[in-house]
Amino acid sequence: MKRLAIAVIHGLGSEDEFYSVELKHRITEEYVNGAEGRLEDDLLFFEIYWADLVKEELESFRNKANYKGDLAYQNLRQIMTDTQALALLYTPGTELYESINNRIKDGMRKFASHRRVLPDETPLVVLAHSYGGVMMSHFIKSMQENDSKLSNFETMKTLVGYVTFGNPQGMYAMHGLDSVLGQSCKITGSALPADLAKRAKWLNFYDKDDIVAYPLKGLSDEFNANVHGDYEINVGSAATSWNPACHTGYWEDKDFYKPVAELIGELRAPHSFWD
Repeated sequence: MKRLAIAVIHGLGSEDEFYSVELKHRITEEYVNGAEGRLEDDLLFFEIYWADLVKEELESFRNKANYKGDLAYQNLRQIMTDTQALALLYTPGTELYESINNRIKDGMRKFASHRRVLPDETPLVVLAHSYGGVMMSHFIKSMQENDSKLSNFETMKTLVGYVTFGNPQGMYAMHGLDSVLGQSCKITGSALPADLAKRAKWLNFYDKDDIVAYPLKGLSDEFNANVHGDYEINVGSAATSWNPACHTGYWEDKDFYKPVAELIGELRAPHSFWD
């Protein structure tokens, strides 16, 4: 039986390892319950983790900056220092840029080596939170456009679904920046069977109270062509759903994981490829 592979990447430098376990369970449950005949084994999940590359430095900065102990809104400050620091540190040519890209590449290599992944044909979905959307859009574009001896799976040529949530990539699309990080990627892998390729979608989710996240389709002709839809949803708890702290609330919220499960169901719907 052929599987649908799902890679998950976080976007905040304070994230802990195994951050995606609960999301995996929620998506899988929704998927299995969505239609008769669906199985948990239809899906393979893999977590890409890079926060250990920056977590200690970010924590040190926050402690030093708050030497008086009088700074308010610590949870919001953590989100903002994470995103602001990455905006400064994750740029082409920096050590962190190379380290994170190598971590993503190594993660995809490990995922491709899974005994149930067929490296040249297993369809791939990528779920990317926050700054992970900036990283993965750039990585996908780079891997698809450069010649490589790596497998189709590792070079994103079997990509069939891309989900960004809480994604700040729109900031990089400003004309004056002319940044490679603000360029749209194509999400229909060139190695997909033609009929399966027609199902490929990029879904971008944002909460209107999430000041880190932006819609994408209106930013350029390329984003408009490649992004299937920008979806405004309400995420977070009673304490965070109405303010910027909702940025970390996507992982546990049904307004996010239910439509993701629906997308996965559409991609995994009956097709000769899956037989």
